Amino acid sequence: MTTAPSSDVVDRSFELMGTHIRILVGPPSSGRTDSPQQAADQVEAFLNVYNETMSRFRPDSELSKLNQSEDEEIPASALMCSAIAAALTAAEASDGLVDPTLLPELEEIGYREHWTAANRVELREALASDRPAPSSAAPAQSSRWREISVDEAAGIIRRPRGVRIDTGGTGKGHAADLAGELLSGFDSWAVDCGGDVRIGGNAGVEREVQVVGAFDDSEIETINVRDGAVATSGLNARIWRDQSGQSSHHLLNPATGRAAFTGLVAATALAPSAVEAETLAKQALLLGPDRAPSVLARFGGITVAEDGKVERIGRLEPATRVRITIPSSTTNKGN
Repeated sequence: MTTAPSSDVVDRSFELMGTHIRILVGPPSSGRTDSPQQAADQVEAFLNVYNETMSRFRPDSELSKLNQSEDEEIPASALMCSAIAAALTAAEASDGLVDPTLLPELEEIGYREHWTAANRVELREALASDRPAPSSAAPAQSSRWREISVDEAAGIIRRPRGVRIDTGGTGKGHAADLAGELLSGFDSWAVDCGGDVRIGGNAGVEREVQVVGAFDDSEIETINVRDGAVATSGLNARIWRDQSGQSSHHLLNPATGRAAFTGLVAATALAPSAVEAETLAKQALLLGPDRAPSVLARFGGITVAEDGKVERIGRLEPATRVRITIPSSTTNKGN
């Protein structure tokens, strides 16, 4: 997300959830008595609680304790109920492609600990080395996620013994959406959780969201958003070599439990909420170049193919400037 906020806008950045977080808060309106600074403090505190509750990399998190439990009915906080309900909604909307039950498969291919850029392989190098031929992903036949239910009123999550849950496919978008709710009543605000961006505000201020290339940090598109969300799903951020030396990454084909190589290396989606944008972006990337346009057409989106081709899909909000760049450099920056 790029913008040039005025002097009366709080602009705060920090690292959390294994990614970069940015909060923008403009002047208050609609009876808000707290300052933008106080509101940013509240959002930052909430995001810390979210991380403490839902991180699978923290053994003391509520999610980790759920995954360790032998019980089939687990008491859960309102926050965890909401997060898992969002993950199940994404699974339903994506016909099982965004599957929150792939934690064992993620661990098997080597994603067991908090991501560190030291493990990262350059995208072009990964694509040129040993990896599966491009093909569209498909849902897992087992559909374990259908066996999970959330009773938010009772504060209970039900799932068969042994089914473990990972909300990584929707967590950052869900956190951005809930953070946005805390900023209701301000003229303008934006929350960026590692590229899952939720934007809003009573004044209808446009924010300029920059979409960068999958092969380097060059800008490939700029989109103006007043009220809504933008999310990008891509291979570049977390790609490594597994124990067999084959290229692997964190976006799995549920049908195989292995890293999905579909012919696309990134997909960006617009939507009313960050969870929906994140779901659409992942679904588009997993389906590949032939089927991604039908997923992104409703709200608009952008795809980047393995050969660097950028495709603009649907009616995107007009931008103040548009520059399409086909990356040719083989040098990437680490994330």
